[in-house]
Amino acid sequence: MATGLVGIVALWWFVRRQLHLEHPLIDFRLFRDRVFTIAAITGLLPLAAWSAVAYLGGIYLQSVLGLAVLDAALVALPGAAVLTVTCIVTPALVARIGTRAALITCHFFIAAGLLLLLATGISGGIGWYVASTVIAGIGYGISFSVVADTAVAAVPAERAGSAAAIAETSNEIGNALGIALLGSLAALIFRLQGPDVAGTLTETLQAPGVTATVIGDAKPAFVTGLHAAAVIAGMLHAALGVFALRHLPRAFTTTDGAHPEPLAQDTVEESSVR
Repeated sequence: MATGLVGIVALWWFVRRQLHLEHPLIDFRLFRDRVFTIAAITGLLPLAAWSAVAYLGGIYLQSVLGLAVLDAALVALPGAAVLTVTCIVTPALVARIGTRAALITCHFFIAAGLLLLLATGISGGIGWYVASTVIAGIGYGISFSVVADTAVAAVPAERAGSAAAIAETSNEIGNALGIALLGSLAALIFRLQGPDVAGTLTETLQAPGVTATVIGDAKPAFVTGLHAAAVIAGMLHAALGVFALRHLPRAFTTTDGAHPEPLAQDTVEESSVR
C-alpha cells in the first residue's frame, strides 16, 4: 500500500512538472486533443490484451489441453499470420474506408475475438482458440498500423516528434500492463479457486504426488482466470470502440490514403502557448 501511494505521488509530481516545462519529456497537453487521446489509448489497450492472451494462451494450450510446445506454436500460427497480413493491407483499407472507421472497427474485432475465448474449456478448445486469435488478429493488425500515423497527424507539425514518442511508449506500456494486470488477475483467480498446492497451474501439475482430483480442480480454475481476463479486455475494447464511434469527428478522413487529416490543431496550439 505504501509503495502504491509513493508511486501515485511521484506520478502526480511528474505530470505536474511536465505541464510547466517549455520542452517536456512527455507533452501531456497533447491529450487535450480527443483524436490524439483515442489514438494513444488504441496503442495501449490492444497491446495489453495481445500480450496477456498470448501469455495465458500458451499456458492454456500446453498445461490445460496438454499440447506439446511445437503443437501449441502451430495452433498460434493462424492468428499471427492474419495479424501480419492485416498490417500489410491496412493502408489500402484505410484509403477505402477512412481512418475513423478503421480505428472504430479494430476495437470491435478485438472485443469479438477475446470474447470467443469464453467458449474454451478444459478439453476441445483448440478450434475456439484459433477462431479467437484470427478474429482478434484482424483488429490487432489494424490498430498496430494506424496508431502512429493517427497520433502524429492529429497534432501540429512541431509536436509530431512528441506525438510519435507517446504513441510508441503507449505500445510498450500496454505490453507490460497486459501481463502485469490481466496476468495477475488470472493468477489471483487460480489461487482463490484452485487447489492449495502451488501458486500457478504449471507448478501444481508438476508437484510431487499430485492426484487426479487436484488436476481436475486446477485446470478449471485456470480456465476461469483466462475467461475473466478475456472478458475484461474484451469489454474495455468494446467500450473504447463505442467511445470512438461517438467522439471521433465524422470529418476524420484520410488525405493521401494512409494518413489522417490533422484535427483540432487550434486546441493543441493554444495549449502549447500556455
